[in-house]
Amino acid sequence: MCGGRPQAPQIVYQGPSAEDLAASQASLDLYKQQMTDQQSAFKTQLQMQIDKANQETADLQSKYASDSAAAAAAAAAQQTGAYAATAMQTDAPVNAATTTAATKKEKPKNNLKIATAATPASAGTGLNIGV
Repeated sequence: MCGGRPQAPQIVYQGPSAEDLAASQASLDLYKQQMTDQQSAFKTQLQMQIDKANQETADLQSKYASDSAAAAAAAAAQQTGAYAATAMQTDAPVNAATTTAATKKEKPKNNLKIATAATPASAGTGLNIGV
């Protein structure tokens, strides 16, 4: 029969088998378990590092506090010793530089004399011009 009516093709879905799905699910479950174990180990290791760093910080803080207290005590003892110092008069050493009493500075005497009845004031008077 030519020219008959066309028929739709028969569609059959063939997906993965039940065994393939079970293997895939088992693989996913194993991956989840491995990731959980890995994250747990990382978390434990990281927490140990944080705890160690916190302990070292606490040790350093206590060491610095004790060093600071020791430095403050030493400074206080040094200041107390500075106030307890005594002084006494001794002879000056042989090569010591000593000072003398201040004396007035000798000023040169004025040698400028202005005569009242010298040369009469006129043009050119008082100039040192060679003629």
